Amino acid sequence: MFRVSRTKRALPVVVALAGLALAGCDDPQEIGLVTATATTTVRTTSQTGTPVTSPSPSTSSSTTTTTTTTTSETTTPPAPPTTSAEPPAEPAPVAPAKTEVELAEAKVFNLTNAERAAHGCPALGIDERLDKSARGHSEDMAAHNYFSHISQDGRTFADRIKAAGYPSPGAENIAAGQRTPEAVVKGWMESPGHRANILNCKLKTLGVGMARGGSYGIYWTQNFGW
Repeated sequence: MFRVSRTKRALPVVVALAGLALAGCDDPQEIGLVTATATTTVRTTSQTGTPVTSPSPSTSSSTTTTTTTTTSETTTPPAPPTTSAEPPAEPAPVAPAKTEVELAEAKVFNLTNAERAAHGCPALGIDERLDKSARGHSEDMAAHNYFSHISQDGRTFADRIKAAGYPSPGAENIAAGQRTPEAVVKGWMESPGHRANILNCKLKTLGVGMARGGSYGIYWTQNFGW
């Protein structure tokens, strides 16, 4: 492990064992720390009618008067059937299934927070900007077949994180060759520089990137933020 003042460039040291590589740097307030490549800086009815009784018949004539009973009915028409004015409920949107890469990155994120919890550190928050920078670096290493904290265009991890829109870069861990999230987190935890970044309780956010390609077959990046 080396510390380099902010006025000097930290040259990462790469350790490759049995086809695996780990790298990490740290730089509190841009002081570079390179150890096996880990990086850190200082997230109705009704009815009517009455019959009339005729007078008694006389001997001379007989008159009969008849009244008619009239029935008046008022019928109320039946009410029309009630219809619902509410439209049928729309089905809830279904989230798209995560890709293999997204599942692997999420697993690394959760395993990292599990290690922090086991050592008394608060959980890191998710930040899409850090995800973008981490994935971008893994994809670049895989596409151009190199393994370093320094991009081939000369950018450092802090440059890449700021370019993704995150203002406070914290640290970076990289690795290559590990086939599973469990394997890469285990490797980082067994390396002092990477372990120091993962267990830095002052760091607040984390982005993870994984890509396939290159001579190692698979590349991993963790970007931390203050």
